[in-house]
Amino acid sequence: MRVALLTSARSWRGSGTSFANIARGLIERGHAVQLFATAPDVTEGFAAQGLPVRELPIHDTGLKEARILVRALREHQTDLLLAEKPRDLRVGALASLVRRFALVYRNNVGQETPPRDPIVRLAYRRVALTVFLTRAAEARARAVAPFMVRRPARVIYEGVDVDRFRPDEAAGRAFRERHALGDRPFLLAVGALEREKRYPWLLDALARLGSHGPPLLVCGEGGHAGLIRDQAARLGLDVRLVGFLSPAELAAAYNAATCVVHACTVETFGLALAEALACGRPVAAVAGAALAEVLGDTAVLTPDDPEQYVLALAELLADPPRRRALGDAARRRAVELFSLERMGREYAAALEAARG
Repeated sequence: MRVALLTSARSWRGSGTSFANIARGLIERGHAVQLFATAPDVTEGFAAQGLPVRELPIHDTGLKEARILVRALREHQTDLLLAEKPRDLRVGALASLVRRFALVYRNNVGQETPPRDPIVRLAYRRVALTVFLTRAAEARARAVAPFMVRRPARVIYEGVDVDRFRPDEAAGRAFRERHALGDRPFLLAVGALEREKRYPWLLDALARLGSHGPPLLVCGEGGHAGLIRDQAARLGLDVRLVGFLSPAELAAAYNAATCVVHACTVETFGLALAEALACGRPVAAVAGAALAEVLGDTAVLTPDDPEQYVLALAELLADPPRRRALGDAARRRAVELFSLERMGREYAAALEAARG
């Protein structure tokens, strides 16, 4: 089968990593895959991973953009298009009126209301399958946009390279040496430096630990870096922004961390947290969206209240046996539910069925 994957993501984030994982899984199973991106950062991200990618000048939804996509699909001789964003779905539906192929929509909108404008409703007449990342997302669509589940729908969890993201004490020690962390506890947050990740909320909560609280390392890039630095300075917190890390260095960061902290309540899935689980790290997160489904009982989840969050975090930091027990359970959960092999196998089966 010849499969095209279309994403109009504007920057390289977790969704790009996820699409790359899907592409590799399909390629490993003998399918011919072509990635289409609409932003240079995303194109470069796929290319850096050695994946076949082409950038398309699609920045709106209309006949012009549909013609661009039709030409690209014709050149690839596409049998099936996997669309990620609502715009990709709309343009893909228009293109399907001209060229015959199966259209699959990967719903990637987290806790936000699923797209249900008139154009999306019309586009859904062309959809052969909807893939949801969690059962929580499927249930929300069933409640507020039932047209999304009238056609075939499947839940396929994200995948993590559990061979790369694994417990590794030596890598953790080396990371600590590189960042002059010594043996002291430190917290790790992983995610884009953007509004929805709620770093201001997290820093306000961590300030309640007092001046002797552990430092926080933040892995990621984004437009809120300056705001985070300013707030940390005002609160007297030791916050270190280490930028975007390679997968190997990120795995080392997880292994070095005493605890992974997370405050976002609108995660579509929480890929960084799945990586932390695979590394056997204890996680303290704010309950929201699908995090309870992803983390299960292998992490500390609290209500959206800074005082309750920091109290639970302080108890976790003071209890090494509990951290080890959570980390062991987290690793088992990641291997069982979130392996790349499982993700690739399920996507291949779902897309093959959708193609018919």
